Amino acid sequence: MKTILITISLLFFSISSQAEFTNQKCSYVLTGSGEIQINRQWNMESGVCFIDIHPRNVVNMKYRDYYFDNRGNFMVFNVYGNGPDSEMTAARDFYLFPLINDYPDYSIEENGDVIVKMVSGHLFRISAKDFSIVSISPGTFTEKPLSPNNNGGVEIALTQGYWIDGGFKKGGLRMSNPKLTSTVKTSKSSGSCKILNKDFLDYDGDENFVFKYEKDTFTNFLKTKCPNLNF
Repeated sequence: MKTILITISLLFFSISSQAEFTNQKCSYVLTGSGEIQINRQWNMESGVCFIDIHPRNVVNMKYRDYYFDNRGNFMVFNVYGNGPDSEMTAARDFYLFPLINDYPDYSIEENGDVIVKMVSGHLFRISAKDFSIVSISPGTFTEKPLSPNNNGGVEIALTQGYWIDGGFKKGGLRMSNPKLTSTVKTSKSSGSCKILNKDFLDYDGDENFVFKYEKDTFTNFLKTKCPNLNF
């Protein structure tokens, strides 16, 4: 196991050194590569910088895309066809920590693949040929075909840092409900811990939410709430 983790770490640093990121602080971008469309924007009102990775080849309004922002959010967004959002759209939210970069960035590789560097430092690589996930590093993933019955179709397991799995919901975000729970997992523990959304998120009347705690304060909060996990 130790050898495997060292290999994953070396691969992670190798990918990081080879990728040529824009190093531009959230300037507006609309570009693409192969089957991938890249959209980067800055929302001045909310202070959110995000990158949206969208498939260029969409048939019958059925697709999956990926969203990354400077709060650590990695969202898997699915559209199952034409119809009401409550039935034909769904999202799975992950938040990756700790936050070590100020904003997400991207690189277009020589073979056309796109790498997104998340604010947690993790690298998400997607194929320019068929829009499939190539890797999430350092970590592993599973990817399933588009379906409303597989919790978004993407699962992740990081080998560095920790993450919150906000869960899957049709027609909105499950984390928008303060009465529901999210799941905390870490790269140093095999178990998990459930925490009530309202315990770590603040809400406004429109079900928008922000984190109550930042950086080390948030980590210490999770250590108190989840003593069975190692951070």
